[in-house]
Amino acid sequence: MKNNIHHGGNIEQVATQLNIPIEEVKDFSANINPLGFPSDLWNVLVQSFANIEVYPNPEYPELKAAIANHFNVNSDDVFVGNGASEVLDETIRAEKATDALVLAPTFGEYERLFKRVGIKVHHYQLYEKNNFSCDVQAMIEQLKAHREITIICLASPNNPTGQIIALKDLRNLVNFCNQHHRLLILDEAFIDLTVNEQESLINELEADDRVYIIRAATKFFAIPGLRLGYCITKNKKLKTLLKVQENTWSVNGIADVFGQNMFRAKKYIKLTHDWLNIQQPALYQALQAIPEIKVFPSATNFFLFKSNDLELREKLIRHRILIRQCDDYAGLGRQYYRVAVKGPQDNILLVKTLKQVLGREL
Repeated sequence: MKNNIHHGGNIEQVATQLNIPIEEVKDFSANINPLGFPSDLWNVLVQSFANIEVYPNPEYPELKAAIANHFNVNSDDVFVGNGASEVLDETIRAEKATDALVLAPTFGEYERLFKRVGIKVHHYQLYEKNNFSCDVQAMIEQLKAHREITIICLASPNNPTGQIIALKDLRNLVNFCNQHHRLLILDEAFIDLTVNEQESLINELEADDRVYIIRAATKFFAIPGLRLGYCITKNKKLKTLLKVQENTWSVNGIADVFGQNMFRAKKYIKLTHDWLNIQQPALYQALQAIPEIKVFPSATNFFLFKSNDLELREKLIRHRILIRQCDDYAGLGRQYYRVAVKGPQDNILLVKTLKQVLGREL
């Protein structure tokens, strides 16, 4: 793994560098819902401050019930935490393993968390010639050849490539894990931000599946400053192992109340899907029309593209636009960049500025 993981969204640094207010920086580096916080939940959030002097119930019964009801699972199938990264860390610690497999490229936190507890990380390499898609059957062959690998950690959609893994392929992998005592940790942080609402593996989970599914409220509901993540598993043994790792009061009282009500924001959820289904393909088409870059297909609210201009990020910063350079991802270099899908005006501005910076003055 490359050192110094840098996440998107560091707009304070850019604003300071340019000596401008934060609001004037167009941030395409963080994949957050551009609709912002759901306005119909403001009252719920404000009311939750009345309980700020009270410890939340460490069992989070109402929060777990709300999540369980939404996904049609049992409340004891649900675990919650301070963002998806904390829940992910707990699932990694729950299974005593020596070796794990992650994609390359993928979200750098997986490898960091594995290494932090002394687990050796192997890579399943994704290739540009295949648009970074994941060949699950080839992965299973790799796992058969490396019996020491007992945890597989995947993201669908994968970050930064935006590719999803078909449910039938995931089911084949789960069946392999069940039969060969492997564990699958599946990160679905972006599955509810996919074009045409791709289906979650949660809908197909069975009681003996050796799977933890990680989800986040952060991206969809635009609450990176609030933090709420959760995990779903139906496997009795996996639940017992995860309970040992749970931190007490890991979800603050405000996030607890938010999570209890988030799926009631039906209008916001519909508006989000309407926005994504229109703006995501429109931005893809516009990026494809820039000959100086190669943009890769994506199912979610961000795109990976390749440019020979290694200083593109810095050049765009001078235009008050922040994008994500992907040189810290295993398997990628400085010529790869990731951009989020935003509102129509911002997307048009991004494309126009890219053309200008890459030497195609209009």
